[in-house]
Amino acid sequence: MNYVLRRATKQSIFLALSLVFAVFTACDSSSSGADPDPVAEVSSSGGGDENLSSSSVTDKVMSSGGSSVSSSSTNSSSSAKSSSSTDSKSSSSVTSSSSGTSAESSAQRTCKQEGRESVALDENGQPADYICQGGFWVPLPKSSSSVKSSSSYFDMSKQYNDKEWIKYERFVDPRDNQEYRTITVEKEAYNRTLVILAGNLNYGKMVTAETATYSDETVEKFCYNDDPWYCENGFGGLYTWSEAMGLPRACDTVALGSTSECPEATGIGEDGRRQGICPDGWHVMNESEWRMMPTSEGFGAKPMLSQVFDGRDDIGLAVLLGGMSDPDLIEKKYGLIGQFGFYWVTEEMDSLRVGAVSFTETNVKFSASMNKPSVLSVRCVKDY
Repeated sequence: MNYVLRRATKQSIFLALSLVFAVFTACDSSSSGADPDPVAEVSSSGGGDENLSSSSVTDKVMSSGGSSVSSSSTNSSSSAKSSSSTDSKSSSSVTSSSSGTSAESSAQRTCKQEGRESVALDENGQPADYICQGGFWVPLPKSSSSVKSSSSYFDMSKQYNDKEWIKYERFVDPRDNQEYRTITVEKEAYNRTLVILAGNLNYGKMVTAETATYSDETVEKFCYNDDPWYCENGFGGLYTWSEAMGLPRACDTVALGSTSECPEATGIGEDGRRQGICPDGWHVMNESEWRMMPTSEGFGAKPMLSQVFDGRDDIGLAVLLGGMSDPDLIEKKYGLIGQFGFYWVTEEMDSLRVGAVSFTETNVKFSASMNKPSVLSVRCVKDY
């Protein structure tokens, strides 16, 4: 009897222990299968780091089991490290992509301030190197480094070189009370003393590039981009050759003396002294006078170039790269400001071409050939 009881008791204990072990095994198996590995979940989203955003990584890690902890501390640590690395890479990818999109969208946006060198703003409200041109934001020319990103225009505070050896004097044009600085250049080899306007002439009534008719009774000037700021802030007016020489508008399309509408004129030539639109007692600076300045053709523009365009301006002449407009340009739009400066001289080459002095940041050409209807700058020299 005792033997049977003891055997039954052992069997009961064995069955009880088997039942407990089975329950424990089932619970452990269920627990380990319920929680997916965070890194595996992120990796299975496909494509690699470039297809992930920092927000998608964060969302997946948080939804993959923030309330559950793995039974293995090693696996938990590995998951956290891998997740952090993936998050970091993704954030870098997003930043790079965002900056590229910003630059591209800035270049393609339309703008309404046509005719001004307005500076575009990127998506963060920071200045970007774009100007409003033709109704669209376009990149600034590389050579226009003098354009300040904080301003819509050039920094003209550096127009003149105020070193102690440069002695400016003052001249007021009696026709409109416009005030100019002047410099005096002694040329002993030529037995000449030149008094020259140290700024571009700014005289006449402003007209626009779209003007259909002109008057020979009025001096008419263009302002770069049809914007009066340029005329009023150092760049001065831009004029056709006939206007600069004080000739009828017909002389922009025919040779001097070839028709009654364009008669012969005095003071025309390489050494000509033609008053043109300069004040009484002054004349348009001719090619010979330009050649007396401290430079030589083909190189050496910096001795005359204004500091606005990184020149040295050794004598205070303050030459500017003021651009132009030309009928050969599409729709007669303006261009080349910050890249070229053009100044009319008195030489006629043929019925349609005349002489000009051309400047870039690095060189100068004294006998450039230009279309008569182009609009360029003018400097005046006092008669001697």
